Parts: sequence; structure tokens; C-alpha cells
Amino acid sequence: THGASLSLEADDWSSQWSTIVSSFYPGSIVGFLLMPIMVARLGTKLSMGILSLPSILGCALQLLAALPSAGVTLLDIALCGGRFLVGIQAGAALCFLPLFLIEISNPSSRSLLSTFQQVSQAVGTLLGLLFGSETIFPLGEYRFEWLQLIAVIPSIILIILLSVTPPTPHYLMHEGVEVTRVLDSLKYYQGSSADLQSLQNDYTSHAMKGTPRSKIPSSSWKGFAIGSLAAISYAFTADDLIDTFSSTILHGAQGEDPSNGYVPEIDHSADLMSLGLGVVLVLSSLGGSFLVDRFGRRPLIILGLIFTALFNFIASFFLSSLPSVVLLFFALTKASIGLGAGAPAWFLTSELVALPYVPLFQSLSTGLLLCSSMIVTFFYLPLSLVSPPVSLLVLSSIPSLILAILLFLFLPETKGKSPREIDLKLSSRTLSGFKSRVDEIGQKGFVTYGSLRESDHYL
Repeated sequence: THGASLSLEADDWSSQWSTIVSSFYPGSIVGFLLMPIMVARLGTKLSMGILSLPSILGCALQLLAALPSAGVTLLDIALCGGRFLVGIQAGAALCFLPLFLIEISNPSSRSLLSTFQQVSQAVGTLLGLLFGSETIFPLGEYRFEWLQLIAVIPSIILIILLSVTPPTPHYLMHEGVEVTRVLDSLKYYQGSSADLQSLQNDYTSHAMKGTPRSKIPSSSWKGFAIGSLAAISYAFTADDLIDTFSSTILHGAQGEDPSNGYVPEIDHSADLMSLGLGVVLVLSSLGGSFLVDRFGRRPLIILGLIFTALFNFIASFFLSSLPSVVLLFFALTKASIGLGAGAPAWFLTSELVALPYVPLFQSLSTGLLLCSSMIVTFFYLPLSLVSPPVSLLVLSSIPSLILAILLFLFLPETKGKSPREIDLKLSSRTLSGFKSRVDEIGQKGFVTYGSLRESDHYL
């Protein structure tokens, strides 16, 4: 009843909406590029606090799109510019968690804690689906304005929490402050399990020694390449596609043209279905956090990718006819992401590279994930106008299967392995997912990885 009102042809609508949706990702690229640079100068906490401010500015900019006088140009500037600024915070935040966990957690618990990044993202997506649905969470004629206010709340809470918590133990050691302050910080974050000697060893392992990039060991470059494959695989699970376009896809299965508006009853059903998919992802991600820590990264990410490729392949044949079938297989896709393909994608790089290079390479692999997501979301709607089944096959099933094969060939198991063991696996053979020569405790032997489970054989 207020604000801008625009009418577009189907082709124009798909092109403009794809551009608006994808404008988030260039911002996220800026965020992940800034994060390691700022961390080296300002520390992890202060860097994240500063990089949270663009999201507040972005939500304020998007309010311009609600002006009654807003035309196509102002709408594009407000929404694309706003999403770009929000993306800066999001890209930084995706890098923040692994780096922050390194600085505050005990090495023995870090692996399990890292898996909860997938859980937190699933919860965030679910909240977005809930608040973004007018049929489920009606906000009246000022819905768009309320959504911007709701969107800034997490950033404000994060800034407050970062300002009241003490500096991390790693940062204090880097600054060379007195030991009592380091101990106080360590006890704050780790409680009764705080161990200063363990912190000193961990900090020494992670501290940068000023080694030139040319001296980065080849095994770390290889680990970065493998970790990046794992990271970008997340973009091709169709998780972002389903989250962003689930209502559009489900409406399309009813034979509707999005440029002509949606039938309210179907709109309500599609919103409920999208929310249900969000619940499936949250629950499966909770289970997946413990499965990844229990059974290892290699089997779960490979099987997760294979199953997402299969379920999306089946769903693609019903995108224009049977919404109930599409919903069923999208739910199975979400479960496969949560139980296997999701969590390892976010932190595997940090386990595959030498410790001093984790901040650099983890940030870069996260950035490659975001770049891949940008490409997928940008091309989905234009491709779906040509052929809905082809769009899902090209942007999800086929690349997911290819990446599963590559990870089967190259990805070693990292669960329970020391950095030295992982380095040996990566450097001893090109196809590090199959067989790696090792020399442990004076014995020559080899470890076979030509299956989804690890087995040891000694000569």
C-alpha cells in the first residue's frame, strides 16, 4: 500500500532479481579479503567489530527502496548497494569463526566446535525464512522497513559481545602483555581446562615467522587446493539456490509465471514448505556436527555430495509438474547437506595447511566458496527460463558429482591427525586420497585411502 510499485516482463524480472540477489557476493568477497589483512594489524575481535558496521549501513541504504518515488534506478542502487554492504560483513564473518576458534579454544575441542558453523548458518537461514514470509510472520504495510530493522539486530548484538569480552589469549601473547592478563583471558574462554603451556605451544605453531610466500611448502599449497575444492562444493549442493529461490521453484512447479504475481494460497503453501526445509537443515546440521567429529571428514563430505547430486538430479525432472516430489527431494538434499556435505566445507582448509598459513588460506578458500555461490545464484533464474531441469543439473548435480570424485582421489582423512601426519600424507603422493607413504616410529609403511574409511597397513 506504500512504496515503489514496478511491473516487469518475465525476462527483465529474472535478470534484475538475479542481479540483486547476486550483488551480495561481491561484497562478501571484499569482506573475506579484508579479514586476514585487518587481523594481522588489529586482531580478530576488533577486525570483526569494524567489519560488522557495513551491514548496518547496508540495511539503512535498502530503506531507500521503500520510498514512494523510487524508480527502477533507485531500486537497483538501494537493493544492490545494500546487499553489497551486508555482504562485506557476511564474508568477514564466515572467516571470523575459524580464526576466532583458533585464538580461544583448546586444540582438542577445536575440531568439534568448528562444525557448528554449519549449524549457526542453518539457524540464520531458518530465521530469515521465518521473518521474510508475510504469510507466516505478517508485518503489515511497513514489512520491508521492519525487515531491515530485524536484520541489523544480529550485527548489533555481535558488536556488543565483542566489546565486552576480553582480548583473546593469542592476541595478548602477540602483543607481549604480562602473563597474568593472558591467564585471565585463557580462563575466561577455556574455564577450568585452561593450560598456559598448551597455549604457548599452540601460539608458537600458529605464529607467522615472516616467511616469504615463495617459501610456503608445496604440501600447504596442495592442502589449500584440496580444501578449496571442499569449500566450493558447498556452493553446488544447491543449498543457497533452495534457500533463495525455493518459493520461486515451488511456484514454478504449479505452472505459475513469477512476473504475473502469485496466487496467495499457493504463496502461503510455498512459504510453509520453505520453512520446513529450513527446519530439516537445522536438525540435520546438529546431527552432522557430531557425525563429522565421530566418523571423519572424508566419508561424510564425499557421501553428502553424492547424495545431494542424486536427489537434485531426481528433483530436476519434476520442477515443472509435481511440487510435492520436488519438496521431498529438496528435503533429502537438505538432510544430506546437514549430515555430511555442509560442515567440513567450512573448515577443512584449516586442517590441510601448515598452521602458520591457516588465516590466509582459510580466508581464501571461504572466498572461493562465496564466488562460486555468486555464479550459481546469478545464473539460476536465466537458465530456469530456458529449462528448469537443465538449470539444476548444470548448477548442482553435475558439479557436485565431479567434486565428489576429485575429493575421493585427493582428500586424506584429517580427523585425529597431527599437522605433521597430514603434511606427510599430502607430500608423499599426488593422489593423496589413495595411498601415502609414511615413516612413523621408525617403521616404513603405507596408509590406504582407496575407500571411504581409512585402514593402516605396515610392512
